[in-house]
This record gives sequence, C-alpha cells and structure tokens, in this order.
Amino acid sequence: MSRMALLTRFALLTLGASLFVARTAYAQPSEDGFDKDAEDTMAGKANDKEEAAAGDKMPGEKEKKKEDSGDVGIWDTKEDPTKAYRYVGLRYRHAIIPKAILNLFTDGGATVGVPMGGLEFGTRRDRLEYIFSLSYADYSKGEMLFKGKGQPVTAYERVQSDLAVIYGKVEILYEVPLDSRSRFSLLFGGGVGIGGVIGDLHRRQVYPGSGSDPAVPSQWNDCTAFGEPNATYCDVDNGHFGDYAEPSWASGGSKPFIFPWIAVPQVSFRYKPIKMLQARADVGFAISSGVYFGASIDYIL
Repeated sequence: MSRMALLTRFALLTLGASLFVARTAYAQPSEDGFDKDAEDTMAGKANDKEEAAAGDKMPGEKEKKKEDSGDVGIWDTKEDPTKAYRYVGLRYRHAIIPKAILNLFTDGGATVGVPMGGLEFGTRRDRLEYIFSLSYADYSKGEMLFKGKGQPVTAYERVQSDLAVIYGKVEILYEVPLDSRSRFSLLFGGGVGIGGVIGDLHRRQVYPGSGSDPAVPSQWNDCTAFGEPNATYCDVDNGHFGDYAEPSWASGGSKPFIFPWIAVPQVSFRYKPIKMLQARADVGFAISSGVYFGASIDYIL
C-alpha cells in the first residue's frame, strides 16, 4: 500500500472519531433513559423555574404540606389573634346568696339559691372578649322571717317572694391560651348589668306560736288584724295582714323595680372541641347576689 493511501485512511479515522465524541457530548441522556437535545434540556430547566415561581408542586407535594399543617376542616380550632370571632349561645348560672349578705341589711332570712338562664352573644379579638347577655333570674322563694336591722323581735314578718329579674349584662374577659390550637383557655375579668324586677313580694305580721325561732317560720303564726290574736306582735305599725303585697319604690314601698348586677372577679374556662363550637364554665362573685357558677354552650359564627 502506498504512503498516500495510508495517510488518507488515517485522516478518515481521525475525522470519524472526532464526530463521535462531539455528538456524545452534545446529546446528554435524560432521567428517563432517552436522549434529549440541548435545546430540550435548556427549555425544561426554564420551565421548572417558572413552575417553582408560580408555586406549582409535583403530585403529592400539596397533600403532604396539608397533612403536615395539623388539623383540617372542623377540627382546625386554631384562632388568628388579629381576627374577630363572634358567637351566639345559651347560658345557665346559679347564684348563692348567703344569709350573711342578707343580714348586712336585715335580720332573719336564710341562704337562698337563684337560678338564671338566658341567651348570650360574644365577640373576641386579640385575647379580649366581650359577652352580652339577656337572662331571666328566679328570685321566688318560700316563706322566711325578716325584720329591719336592729328592730325589736316584735317587728318580725313572714316574707314570701314571687319576684323575678330580667337582666341585661356585659362581661369583659381577658383570655390566657393554654395550648397552641386554641382549644383550652382561661379567662379573667368581670361584668356589670341592670335588671328589671317583676312579680310580688308578700309580707304578713306574725307572732310566736309553737316556738319563737326566727329561722323556723312554721313556729310562728300570722296576725289576722290589728291586735289580733296577739296585741304585742300584731300592732298598728303597719297593715301587713292577709294577702298584703309590698308596693314598689315608685309607689312608696320597699320593693325595688330595678336591680343591679356587679360581678368582680369572674374566672372562666373555655373548651373548643371543634371549629364552630365552644363551651365555657364560669365562677365569680356578684356584689348584689353572692357567689355564682354556671356554664354556656355557643355556636361560633
């Protein structure tokens, strides 16, 4: 073979090897095993960047983030402190008026309980809560013996109450969360209100019968008229005989037609099991009605 032929074959082999190396570097294998041109690879990278900027996720990524965030749907009880939450519901309370409070103004009587029930509307934001309520309080009680503070024993009267009070109140409470999901909270504060009094207050003069203990009304008998049947006790100081009903303040009597509510302090515990429902337990002290406790259940709007 001539020298010219050898040079020609060497040149062709060198050119073929160069072309093979260049094509291998130009066409990279893709992740799925197929070769992609450089233009396809660059376009794919640009598209990935655009999807990332737009917030697009690969299948399954959104679901994973949702699962990692905690409760969802009605079980998501977490509250935003910058958002206002409003609710409506029912409440019940029971006040206990100790005999000691009654005896600040009168002699006699006994410790009594006052049930109260009604509606409430509340709103809270940034840990401050306002609760507005309209409730009915039953102050009707059986017979008890009362007399004015410091008056003689002959002044005792049998008192029977058919009174009730319709209250309008507002409470202001500060919330202390007990967990990160807003399910458990303590609340501290108080409330004020005013009530309209309805019903009658019956009074009858009495005298000792089988006994003379003011704490036992059954030991005393009713006077029937002036001086009868006991001239000492059935005196002429007033005409409280038979079915006498005490007039209100407006008519010159001693029965109030309005009644205040001043409650300080009040401590409450709130439990929120699901997003739109909450329950609250309350305990406090009202200057006008003594210790009270109760509960409420509310629908969050």
